[in-house]
Amino acid sequence: MACDIDAFAFYLNKLKELPRSGWLARKIPAPESVAEHSYGVVLLTLLLAPKHLNLEKCLKMAILHDLQEGVVGDYTPYDNISVQEKSLREKEAMRVIAEKLGNMELLDIFEEYEQNTSPEAKFVKDMDRIECILQAKYYDNKYHRNNELFEEFFQYGSARLNKSENIVSETISKIK
Repeated sequence: MACDIDAFAFYLNKLKELPRSGWLARKIPAPESVAEHSYGVVLLTLLLAPKHLNLEKCLKMAILHDLQEGVVGDYTPYDNISVQEKSLREKEAMRVIAEKLGNMELLDIFEEYEQNTSPEAKFVKDMDRIECILQAKYYDNKYHRNNELFEEFFQYGSARLNKSENIVSETISKIK
């Protein structure tokens, strides 16, 4: 099946337009979009991935990890939805996207990331959390929030890190 270029443009632009829900809830004016967040995760992954990991797989996971949000929205841990329901909705959205784009590998990569079973998935999940912590620090500085966002996101994110790679622990210690 060939890639539906119109579907590609639709999903890409949805991510560019979709503001990150966590920042909206914290009254950040003009918060980053899901696409901007994904770019940050990709860049961190590229810069920090250890040599023994499959970089191509890591980068694919990083760029795809939130693609389904263009369909289901950007859920936060504070939304009234169970982890199981969120997972079902996101997996179904990614299945539809993969079919429309004619590339079922997208679903396989997404599922590996979500299951958090491979070293690459663990590393990219850590990059996702670190990117959020860095964004919180940026917003605190930009909007003079006295580290309130940073402390919240640092506590939440760092407690959920896989820390499967030394570079993750080194990076998080440099951020604090």
